[in-house]
Amino acid sequence: MKKTLHAFAALAAILLSACSVPAGWSVDGAIDGAPQGTRLALEGYNNGRWYLIDSLPVENQGAFGYDSKTPAHYPEIMRLSLPGKGSIYFPVDSVDNVFIETTIESFGRGYRLSGTPIAAKIGSVDSIINESVDRIGTDGAVTDENLRRRLVTEITGDTTGIVAYYVVSKSVGNKLIFDPSDEFGNRVYGAAAQVFANYRPEDPRGNALKAVYFNGRRALGKITVPDSTITVPETGVIDIVRYDYNGKKHSLAEEAAKGNVVVLSFSAYDLPQSPAYNAILADIYNKYHDKGLEIYQLAFDDDEVAWKAAAKNLPWTTVWNSPADGIQVLASYNVGALPLTYVIDRNGSLAARVIDPVEIEKEVKKHF
Repeated sequence: MKKTLHAFAALAAILLSACSVPAGWSVDGAIDGAPQGTRLALEGYNNGRWYLIDSLPVENQGAFGYDSKTPAHYPEIMRLSLPGKGSIYFPVDSVDNVFIETTIESFGRGYRLSGTPIAAKIGSVDSIINESVDRIGTDGAVTDENLRRRLVTEITGDTTGIVAYYVVSKSVGNKLIFDPSDEFGNRVYGAAAQVFANYRPEDPRGNALKAVYFNGRRALGKITVPDSTITVPETGVIDIVRYDYNGKKHSLAEEAAKGNVVVLSFSAYDLPQSPAYNAILADIYNKYHDKGLEIYQLAFDDDEVAWKAAAKNLPWTTVWNSPADGIQVLASYNVGALPLTYVIDRNGSLAARVIDPVEIEKEVKKHF
């Protein structure tokens, strides 16, 4: 009997232990003033696009929550979005529990993240940026040296990599706070890359930051990186080899070596903004193709059949990045969202990174 009781006690302990271990990460919070039934979009990031994970209902007193069934295998940025109010970005890692506090009036602008040190840091970054915007406006904030110094402090104090990566990706009014093609911004990218080199050398985002840093050095006329432990391949572009709708292989490096100006386009034809974006590219192509302009467009559509049907109607080189190809190319080119455009000059160097499609022609004109 005693052995049987011991066996039951051991089994109970095992079951209790198993039940107490969280399955994955979770996010909980409260939105003061949010009507019951309000729905939040919980979104993750993949292949250059935000995708819907779940729609979360707001319960009594503005409470909401989500429990992931699986842990996060490495730090990722998620976001909660509310139509007309913006988004709240938060990090998850392993079995983290993150807590978000905000109000319906200040959603997306004023909130508090807690639960993990990384969450508090990400919340601090957004708070610092919003404080500067509120104080001196959008145009002033993007060049605010005090804002930049405070954000650099967040990078240099980071031992996770995710905070550094988040900081250098931030923009105000569609302009990057840290532009890798200017001297100060380039040094900041180098510092962010060094965080990964020191603490997460296996993370592909570190290699992406190194590539951006190196290309910025090239744009500044500083090919070498003295007194630095950062190792970057010395190449004008990172090659992309994919296949068009006819099955023909196309290499970006080979195209860039022909002496033409090349517009490198990261897009997806199933995006709502794709028709307008491609119309801008078509206008530029018609104006400059006879003068030596080519377009190399990498599409991230999930449906290959639909992509082929659209690609056949385009006059430039369009290739497909299948789900099996993964997202390494996006990390290598620091693509945060689609569409994104680069301009490659006649020497095969990355000359401009263009977030706003309206600005593409202005950057192309510089080379004709």
